Amino acid sequence: MINNKIELNKIILGEIIQLIKNKKFNNALELLKKISHSDQDNDVINKLRGFVYLNKKDWKTSLIFYQKISEKNLNFENLNNYGIVLFKNGKLLDAAEKFIKAINLKKDFILPYENLGILYKMIGNYSLSIKYTLIGLNIDPENIKLKNNLVDVLNYYKPGNINNKIIYINHKIIEQKTLKIDHNIINNINIKNILENSEKILKENNFKFNYSETQIFRRNESNLNCNRHLDIFKKFNIIPKFCFGCYKIQITLKNVVDLIKLYFYFNNLNLNENNIRKCLVEIRENIIGNYKGYIFCRSVNEANDINKIIKEDLKKNKIIAKQIEIKHGCTEYYEKNQLYKSLDEKITSKIYENEWSKIEQNYDKLYLIKENQKERIWNKTLNNFNLPDFLIIKNWLIYAKILDDYSYKNIFKYDVNTNLLSEFEKKIIKSRLKLNLVEN
Repeated sequence: MINNKIELNKIILGEIIQLIKNKKFNNALELLKKISHSDQDNDVINKLRGFVYLNKKDWKTSLIFYQKISEKNLNFENLNNYGIVLFKNGKLLDAAEKFIKAINLKKDFILPYENLGILYKMIGNYSLSIKYTLIGLNIDPENIKLKNNLVDVLNYYKPGNINNKIIYINHKIIEQKTLKIDHNIINNINIKNILENSEKILKENNFKFNYSETQIFRRNESNLNCNRHLDIFKKFNIIPKFCFGCYKIQITLKNVVDLIKLYFYFNNLNLNENNIRKCLVEIRENIIGNYKGYIFCRSVNEANDINKIIKEDLKKNKIIAKQIEIKHGCTEYYEKNQLYKSLDEKITSKIYENEWSKIEQNYDKLYLIKENQKERIWNKTLNNFNLPDFLIIKNWLIYAKILDDYSYKNIFKYDVNTNLLSEFEKKIIKSRLKLNLVEN
């Protein structure tokens, strides 16, 4: 029989740590209650509780326990976890301090470099994002998260220092002649020259990084918060109120060449509100149309005005659209309520139910939506052909090849390597062949 209270606590702590390793977090919390009022070091208990709630993604509760820990008793891993919890609570600048302290304690600890790269990107400090990303890459040159973050930052910022290979390649790609929309200059010959020269730059620098993105955005300083809205729809099967004021022009293209032409057109499109626009290949199940461009609008009138402009421009630039239509919000909502497809701006009162507002409020409170927007900055993207855009276009070419759309051969002579995709990804794309037959 064990009479020593301290020894008993040590045994319980060992059991708690094992439960955490086995991801049995609720069981670990139950055991923690048994020693929470003992003479055991409170910092140890608070570290464990904070870590458990971190893994349960209960960010508010986790923060309560991390804030109770004495600073002197936080090691580099604790500081990184503390930073993550602050980050998730929307306290980005405070989180940055913890990540930097973690680095100061252990220079080769890679996680805080990853976190600082993302954090500084989110608050618009791109030079610091690149600084910590590059330090991290010096420690771990093949780190995918760091490379992805660096490539993504290049959508918003052109670094002056080109000592890094990725930044150097981006500079070389940007230095090429840009395409303009006047005099029908967006043609296959110009596109072919730019894409093939870009591929040559990659090959000369032995650049083989696989960037998995499939959408190219041109953003303004607005936050549509689409992830929030679609998650609410997925969880509760309701259409968020914000989405009733969202309209978009959808341009469905015939093939990948016309999609790339549309991308270059969007780069040079000057609109009064610099509307958010994007080009993509469709990977959602049961959604007709493979190659699409979108322009997001705040009213039907705005959409109609822009629609007139782009129809004429596409005709001038010989960009063949299978269909151009004004749509209300996201296609995913149409199955929930066919009435939502209506372009009548007064339709909200006929669909949006009173209790939905409470559901949205509870969601925002639970997921700290308002807190996570306080320190965020949404900057506009650079409107130029760059490395991230070229890597995404290469993904479009892979998509086209899998779908037997060989129009890409008119603009790209190099081999299109479908082996970069997993068998699962290939299966998803191939499933669109049958869907496309229905579309035609």
